[in-house]
Amino acid sequence: MEENASARTNTGVDTNKHHPHNPPSARPVPDPEPTGSSVDPDAAAPKPKRGGHLYQIDFVRLVTFAAVILDHVILGLMSATAVVAGGVGLLCRYTRYSFFALTGFVQTYQYRDRELKPVDYWRRRYKLIGLPFLVWSLFYWGYTRYRRGGIDALTDIFNSWSSIGTALKSITYDLITGHAFYHMYFMSVSMQIYLVFPAVLWVLKRTWGYHRYLLAISFAFHAWLIWRMMLPPLEFFQSGLPGKLWSHLTITLLPYQFFILAGCVAAMHLEAFQAFMIRWRVHLIAAGLVVVGITLWWYNTAYHEGRGNVMHGTEFDRMFRATNVFSIYNIAAFIAIIVILYCLGTIWQQRRTKGSLADTFMAKAADRSYGIYLAHALALAELMRFLREHPDGPLWPKIIITYIVTCALTVFVVEVLRRSPISLITTGRSTIDWREQNEVRSAAVAVGAIVLGIVLRYGFEMVVGQLITGTGLLLLVSAAVVGYKRRRAALEEGATV
Repeated sequence: MEENASARTNTGVDTNKHHPHNPPSARPVPDPEPTGSSVDPDAAAPKPKRGGHLYQIDFVRLVTFAAVILDHVILGLMSATAVVAGGVGLLCRYTRYSFFALTGFVQTYQYRDRELKPVDYWRRRYKLIGLPFLVWSLFYWGYTRYRRGGIDALTDIFNSWSSIGTALKSITYDLITGHAFYHMYFMSVSMQIYLVFPAVLWVLKRTWGYHRYLLAISFAFHAWLIWRMMLPPLEFFQSGLPGKLWSHLTITLLPYQFFILAGCVAAMHLEAFQAFMIRWRVHLIAAGLVVVGITLWWYNTAYHEGRGNVMHGTEFDRMFRATNVFSIYNIAAFIAIIVILYCLGTIWQQRRTKGSLADTFMAKAADRSYGIYLAHALALAELMRFLREHPDGPLWPKIIITYIVTCALTVFVVEVLRRSPISLITTGRSTIDWREQNEVRSAAVAVGAIVLGIVLRYGFEMVVGQLITGTGLLLLVSAAVVGYKRRRAALEEGATV
């Protein structure tokens, strides 16, 4: 018993928890079942309970979302000769694989001990993820055209049936591929994961004891595929339907399947996985840092000397290939960073103080993370319009300031969306209860945002002011809705009394 208590303390996971895949000798001996007609059969067989909250995953998710925004800022500002910025951007590219590993991990953790009904599962996941994907894809589709040609680019769509048909084809393509904006591919791949996840879980539950072999096969396929993706396609993939598939591999789950499966397997073996990561985390972090250092050395060498799959081409070509997320030479660093973050997450899990400022911040960040991912590209795009008109100035101060402003603006947009009637279809979360909102404070913030936006737009010719003004107007409407509901509730309470 003391060993079990110690395991719970060290890992944060109850190793005595009943798990359907534990060998019979490891399962606790059940108490004798009561007998007699008074026994309720349903009460005698309680449904499996879900596990506790994964606080270590909150940490990994927060850092990953912060890193993806930094990566997009660097990509928007750096030149092909900015070697240091390219190296930082390379390391930030782990985020793509981390997102999918987290998806597999969280989904498996939720369903490893209980039945998954595919239809119910799909209905829930596509409601929470699919609706925001649809709304933001349509928004970004219209936004892109507006920024290219103004309001005329949108009204011209309705000039003829032909132009309407072309627009519908374009929208359909963007919804299928996730190409409405550069970051939306993630949601398209996520929905593919949700589609096949019931089958993946079914296989994992029936191949207990063979998961290491599944992972080995999965990694071998992953290594071969990304190696081929950096080379000219095989003749079979140069035309027709295979050619289309090859040219769109990046928006399918195929290049990410190893990380998805690794997340699933880690969650299936969570108790053992967690114990291993905690016991060896100092060594894992140290080894991971060595791998990252070697990768950066190789990146620098490859960029300057054209080593590996980095050709002696233009500076842009060398930078693109040296920092490519699908380069076989960078995969070890991406895996190492994910491992390091999980190890650091276990430290947060063990040392967090419930109700502390850090704990509250982490909980809110987890709640807003999906909305932040969807909205950050809009905030950055609006800022980049101004930055492209003022290209002068040192690179790193510009990167840091742009990153801070992008994060602040994105959080503001998402906080307003979470308080608005359109929260579910834009953030995947229900609107914050009106009883928890302060309509007076919201109205004051809204007025301040509207004024600031107008000043930036017309005083400094910064188009980002339009986004701030529009967000302020939405918050003002939401505050009015909250005020109306509060007044109506007060009248109903008075009538009842």
